[in-house]
Amino acid sequence: MRRALWTLAVLLSHWRRHPMQLATLLIGLISATALWSGVQALNQQARNAYDRAAATFGGTRTAMLISRDSVGFPQQLFVDLRRAGWPVSPVVEGRAQIDGRSFRLLGIEPVTLPGEVSTAPVIGRTDLQSFVTPPGEMLVAPETLADLGVKEGERPSSNSGVLLPPLRVQPQLVPGVLVVDIGIAQQTLKMPDQISRLLIGKSSASRAPLESIVGDRLRLVEPNAETDLERLTDSFHLNLTAFGLLSFFVGLFIVNSAIGLAFEQRLPMLRTLRACGVSARMLNSVQVLELVSLALVAGLVGLVCGYFIAAALLPDVAASLRGLYGAQIPGQLTLKPEWWLAGIAISILGALA
Repeated sequence: MRRALWTLAVLLSHWRRHPMQLATLLIGLISATALWSGVQALNQQARNAYDRAAATFGGTRTAMLISRDSVGFPQQLFVDLRRAGWPVSPVVEGRAQIDGRSFRLLGIEPVTLPGEVSTAPVIGRTDLQSFVTPPGEMLVAPETLADLGVKEGERPSSNSGVLLPPLRVQPQLVPGVLVVDIGIAQQTLKMPDQISRLLIGKSSASRAPLESIVGDRLRLVEPNAETDLERLTDSFHLNLTAFGLLSFFVGLFIVNSAIGLAFEQRLPMLRTLRACGVSARMLNSVQVLELVSLALVAGLVGLVCGYFIAAALLPDVAASLRGLYGAQIPGQLTLKPEWWLAGIAISILGALA
């Protein structure tokens, strides 16, 4: 162990005599890790927002029935399916304009809402009577309340002149979504007796075949299907990933050049260590340990820089996605532990490549 430490100290002395090489190596690793991890943080933030939006009161994370050839279908089909034993719950969806801004308006029927829907507990903790009886309630995320520029409990009006229910904040909701009772949504969106989709809950009870009840007017969409928003934004995120990967490889060229030059200059030192009795196996192991240690330091610094890069670019990326695709991305950066571990791993792999 002592011999390995002395060998490591001898190898590290090279960087003390050549500080510019050490600076080049660290700068290359830091910049490569920072740019790659920053881009990945932006992509992760956006995709997390897509998943939350898709899971809002079912979405594509819950099996559902939709119309085959139109945006909506008659409400009577919901009644027929319930009578036939199908555990379905109606949802009305559309866009509502408030003060010139467009929001996603969801109308739900909380009594029949499936319990496995990810955001169903939000309704379960509210006063059901106040939600379904006039004037009702409109559930919004804190970010949406700030965008509207009003206080909780106030009643905004849509651009069409419809007075909406009082606002109630629910932190579990995604930004840009307004949740109201289905009757209010039908009135606001001018969809009387129309439904956008039916969420299907889990049930072990027997039920009649779908075709025997609705014919060919509805089709079943299985859960975990890719959303339209995800398909639209795939190219945007692919370009971001390509940019991050290109930046990472440019940084690796700098790292590779610095390590190659250091290896050539240390050849006499390595021969001397071999002559002093250091085995080739130990020498190789210590060199790997040296590179891993430098990569860990550079990786941690690069992750911090990547976090600040992502935080600085997030408002512009969110504005681009909102303007191009109507996607709502939270303005606060939240990252999973996997992001930090991936950044460290990519830094170590870059140093050893």
